[in-house]
Amino acid sequence: MVSQEVKFNSQERALATTNPIHDLFARLNQLGIATTFARKVLPSWWDMRMADTPSGLQQTQMLLARAFNINLSSLADPKAQVTFLETERKFKLNDRMDPAEVFVSAHYATALVKLALRGFKLSQALVPKEAVELRDFILQSADIVNLPCLLDWCTQAGIPVLYVHKLPGKKMTGMVVRDADRFAVVLSRKGTPSHLLFHLAHELGHIGHGHLTGNGFVLDEKIGDADRGDADEKEADAYAIRLINGKSVSYSATGAIRSGIALYRAACSVAQTERIDAGHIILNYGNAQKAHGLANQALKHVPGESDGGLVVNTHFWHSFDTDAVSEDQLELLQTALA
Repeated sequence: MVSQEVKFNSQERALATTNPIHDLFARLNQLGIATTFARKVLPSWWDMRMADTPSGLQQTQMLLARAFNINLSSLADPKAQVTFLETERKFKLNDRMDPAEVFVSAHYATALVKLALRGFKLSQALVPKEAVELRDFILQSADIVNLPCLLDWCTQAGIPVLYVHKLPGKKMTGMVVRDADRFAVVLSRKGTPSHLLFHLAHELGHIGHGHLTGNGFVLDEKIGDADRGDADEKEADAYAIRLINGKSVSYSATGAIRSGIALYRAACSVAQTERIDAGHIILNYGNAQKAHGLANQALKHVPGESDGGLVVNTHFWHSFDTDAVSEDQLELLQTALA
């Protein structure tokens, strides 16, 4: 049994030195895509021996180009530098991060969005420029603007929302993608439904304010730190606050709040009367009062699912028309959203 395993590994190493797939993966590595990640986006039926034939190599190139939003001609030419498809790109990063660190993640997410848009209706509703207008519309059929309700509205508007946890490069908190004048949102930072509620509302703010004028993306490395951001970030943060709360507000307390359960109860009291997500009130208070530890304790008392990414992707699959994509494309989406 051991000798068979050694023999197989030797064959695989020999194949890697002669098979053009070795060079293909090496070129993707130079772009920032690890071979292990590249192999995961290929269909389950794919085998590296396919690249022994010209047709099999071409098919592999097409699959990889689609998965990472790569210019196929640059990937097919072994002497060319591999390049991503040209799009409008806006990076909202801290001073210490280079756009190159999140470049490959952004294009991978863009490729996923192009597939996701196939499973949603072609006509999209406009995201209102005034956040309160959108809030009032949602409250016609919901008690509060929470993550499930905002996801419901996005589905009705034809805007896919995906949560992608594993990325080939550095992680972003969220991004808006525009493709053929249709929008989608990708969220990636782990958090509760209340965390992702604000992230989604922020990204809708980018759409509502027209921050993306052509096909491409706006990528937010961090959300909720508008004091350090540009004008677009300030507008998107303000939009999110008004959408969730109905007004611009930073929560405080008249007396000292010393425990998580006390903050949770205080938040629930405001939430019931003002029709606001209790978890958001807790996070807003923690951010405004620099009491993040207390806010995290309070969030543990919020009932329901604690994994915001699971809420997003469960809703996505309930809304997505799986018949609109091929089996290979569906497998790619399933792998990315797992």
